[in-house]
Amino acid sequence: MDSTLEKGLRVLDYLVQAPGPVRLSTLAQDLGLQKSNAHRTLATLVASNYAVQDAETGMYQPSLKLFELGAKVLAGHPVRKAAAPYFQKLQSELGETVNLYVLDGDSVLVVEKLISPRPIRFSSRPGSRLPVPASAAGRVMLAFHEDPEGLYDRSLGVVSLHPDTKIVRDDVLSGLPSVRLAGYFEADPDWKPGIFSIAAPILDEDRRVLGAIGISGPVERYSPEKRRQIIEALMSVTAMISETGALG
Repeated sequence: MDSTLEKGLRVLDYLVQAPGPVRLSTLAQDLGLQKSNAHRTLATLVASNYAVQDAETGMYQPSLKLFELGAKVLAGHPVRKAAAPYFQKLQSELGETVNLYVLDGDSVLVVEKLISPRPIRFSSRPGSRLPVPASAAGRVMLAFHEDPEGLYDRSLGVVSLHPDTKIVRDDVLSGLPSVRLAGYFEADPDWKPGIFSIAAPILDEDRRVLGAIGISGPVERYSPEKRRQIIEALMSVTAMISETGALG
């Protein structure tokens, strides 16, 4: 790997992950770079319009060029393109928040979210990464993955579980056959108290899992009838997406 390119990408990723503008000295210390080296890299990113520097404070932050590029990548993503015709319909029919997820490497990435007209507060947003074993979308994608044990183990090196989340590896893996049989997964209510979450997978023509659609909302609205309605609608939509042939 080109060391200059790798360094530039590390710096750019640091800027994106930071909660706000950062100082040169802080960035250099956190990344283990000499200040002169970090300054050259930042100057290159600013000159290329990938970062901006505040004229008064001298602090750095990512530019909106990243949003522009990300939006173009997302618009052309095959799972999003295949799901787009059904997404709004599903949200309108159920009246709950609808989420689109993809399996990106060894973690679950939120790529789109349509908020319910009666919203509640959610921690995840487009661009968030979720732990595979402790999210409804991750669990259902794990169930349909060709190497669930390997994915489970690798995923914990990407997104850590919350300290209060009680997940037992053997219990998760032994429960996957029943998830595959059902075709959907309901999250443990202890993961996010007061919130229900249920997800079904999006598969390609070879039944490889590429993503998932999830429905979430407050448990007060999750009656047995509402649960049945959500499962039927979710299973129907994900089946139609998987059968379009647009996923390869």
